[in-house]
Amino acid sequence: MKPLILTGFGPYGHFSTNLSSEIVKRFSINHNNYTILKKIIPVSWKRSIRIYEELLLRLPSKPFLVILLGIHVNDRFHLERLGWNFKFGKDIDNKIKFGPIRFYSHPWIKTSLNLNEIYSVIEDKTNISLSNFSGYYLCNYLYYQALYLSKKQYPVIFIHIPDKGDIFECVKKIKIISKAIIKNIN
Repeated sequence: MKPLILTGFGPYGHFSTNLSSEIVKRFSINHNNYTILKKIIPVSWKRSIRIYEELLLRLPSKPFLVILLGIHVNDRFHLERLGWNFKFGKDIDNKIKFGPIRFYSHPWIKTSLNLNEIYSVIEDKTNISLSNFSGYYLCNYLYYQALYLSKKQYPVIFIHIPDKGDIFECVKKIKIISKAIIKNIN
């Protein structure tokens, strides 16, 4: 069975719980061709990428798909097209970062998924948008790193979730989006 990776972030700042990690915990799709590997990533510059790389190294084969989830202050789900080579902010370890993620690398990396095509087959597009800006914080940091590490050998997508979303509605929406992505890959 092929691995499908699903990640969310842990708590940070004034968020004592992170909706993205709650979605990861409750998420399931029945499919005979792949198994879902779930991971909660700390909102830490150093630990986030280390944990993600360790997860990749433990896989018996390259992932079928990587879906990264994070929250943002918005009322829409954003399917992110690009990871930007820039980081900024203070993490839960009180480390402040400002500058390029990877020196001498491209300023952005685009997902290999055809998001326009995926968006067109999503059953319920309510509150779903395509986005070209994943921010500069840990969401973008992990997304850029994951895209870089994939070397376009497997698809990676980042989905921003409304920070004040209802957990049950958010899980339902992520399932709808995931099914559209998987349908597009197959």
